[in-house]
Amino acid sequence: MAADKMQRTAIIKDEKIREKNFELYKQRYGEELTINPDEDKKYRMEEADDGEIVLYIRDAVPGQDLRLNSIYNPSYEAARWAEKQEILNRRTTLAILGFSTSVFIRALFKKLRPDSMFFVFEPLEDLFSFVCAFADLSDIIMEPRIKLYVTDNQRKNISNDMVHDLATFRPESKGIITPFYSENEAFTKVCAEMENVMASTACYQQDRGRNALRCRMYAWNHMRNAHILADLRDRIPKDIPLIIVSAGPSLRKNVEVLKKIKGHAFILATDRALIVLDEYDVTPDAIISLDAEKSPDFMNVKVARDIPVICSYQLNIDSQKLFYDRRIFYHALGYEYDLIGPKVEAQNGLDQGGNVSGGAFTVCEFLDIKTVILIGQDLAFLNGMHHADKRSDGTPTGKTREIPGIDGGTVVSNDMWIGFRDFFERRIAANPDMRVIDATEGGAFIEGTEIMTLAEVADTVCTKEYNLQKIFDDLPFAQDDKEYEETLKCEDQWLKDLDMIAKNSEEIEVLCRQLLRISKYQNIDDAAAAKKLNKMDKLRLEIYGTRINTLMEEFWIEDLYSIPDYTFMVRNNEEAIPVFESAMKFYGKYPEDCMSLKKELQEAIARGKEDFEKEKEAER
Repeated sequence: MAADKMQRTAIIKDEKIREKNFELYKQRYGEELTINPDEDKKYRMEEADDGEIVLYIRDAVPGQDLRLNSIYNPSYEAARWAEKQEILNRRTTLAILGFSTSVFIRALFKKLRPDSMFFVFEPLEDLFSFVCAFADLSDIIMEPRIKLYVTDNQRKNISNDMVHDLATFRPESKGIITPFYSENEAFTKVCAEMENVMASTACYQQDRGRNALRCRMYAWNHMRNAHILADLRDRIPKDIPLIIVSAGPSLRKNVEVLKKIKGHAFILATDRALIVLDEYDVTPDAIISLDAEKSPDFMNVKVARDIPVICSYQLNIDSQKLFYDRRIFYHALGYEYDLIGPKVEAQNGLDQGGNVSGGAFTVCEFLDIKTVILIGQDLAFLNGMHHADKRSDGTPTGKTREIPGIDGGTVVSNDMWIGFRDFFERRIAANPDMRVIDATEGGAFIEGTEIMTLAEVADTVCTKEYNLQKIFDDLPFAQDDKEYEETLKCEDQWLKDLDMIAKNSEEIEVLCRQLLRISKYQNIDDAAAAKKLNKMDKLRLEIYGTRINTLMEEFWIEDLYSIPDYTFMVRNNEEAIPVFESAMKFYGKYPEDCMSLKKELQEAIARGKEDFEKEKEAER
């Protein structure tokens, strides 16, 4: 802590500079910054020896002010601090606690690669507003790679924005606390959420990515008997409440109340909740299922025989067959957009929280549902049980923790479920016009929800009658025969692109080997290196110009951290050596990955054609 009694040269506020900063902030973020009328009692600004600003917090410690940056040369000291930060030489997303005077952010910005992103969490709006009166911050405020979260409203959304960035670009991520800022609970929670997102993404890619793509390929070639969620959205009454029925252990407390609610709300059951609903003879209006790995046995029950499943394109293939002409697809990516057309409404980078209940919540957002009721959403153990069906499948193995419960006490949860809770809190905060009621009657407290019993919901919320069957009657199919032929043409081009990518990769591996030798024994700035770099750039650009390469990176490459950055940072030999070593290894294996995907895509196309011919024969 830099505490000071010494008085240096004070600096006078410039309200014109503050007005300019405020106007630019509003222009970019749509937020009106406020000035604390007592700001001069809380903060003071002085001049450093080199003329830069020095920020103090008055009386931060008894009888002393807290100085937030150097009194001699703030930029130099900040640069020294930035050099000590251990950050890998690849695209990085930073969560930074503390704006200070901007000097530390500027030092990191100068140090890191030009594709790094900065999410700056400033817990004190009045401190930022005070600094705005002493420094022209226009470059920081308008810099696209720096995102500032200064107001209460903005700080609520930092997790959503960072999750989208991580899901889209899969960078390294790191949390940094600016010097002289103390720990902040909200910021610590953001960092924990980011850590969970990155860990789950890496595990998913390694363990499940390829199977998920196999399921998507099955769906692409069997869309003639499926539907899309956008068509359902146009049919749903705007005022209908929607109940997400999850499989938490409290579900048995109130499941029978659903019989009273039936016809008065849209009952959307998660796949694992169906076994309990079947036991109580409660038929939901639809099911939701997303998982390529989950067994179809969870949904092969009597109450699910005549209702549709709202599902991801990567739903387990056997589950797709079980609900063949009752599949309603959502969460299309760019691949589905290319193959099926704009009707699918691509949702790249969609945060679903890593679980089916989270997926149900994103469906509510897509359908513009204004009242959402959660039941069975425990996110905690109940007398040792983790699911209402009492099966051992999915038994959590992580460390348990006590967290606030719905009744004001504490419940036993774990890191995975806490991540699910954090998702709901993020999405609820992002949807201020949505009313979310937690009628679980047990489990973890989810901030932003109203707490009610399901019986109270039945009596006071779900009072209007709706004809739910009419919503699904004559729902159009996703494709006709002609559109299916267009899908086949697109897939055929993808097969050709895989051949090109494999060929280019072989050439790139050779170039990387040559450039690595130059980096080790000569100079990467030599003319000979420039020629090879230009050739490699052309080969890589041809690869990046294909949709199938993006698909490979998202689903098929098992080690996502082996994927080279889009831009090679090779400004000197020291930077170039690790870049070419990793790229050589990646492109050496890439042709094998391309050919394995080509084989699987060809098999999926052949299966689709065979089923198409059988269906046509049955129609004759």
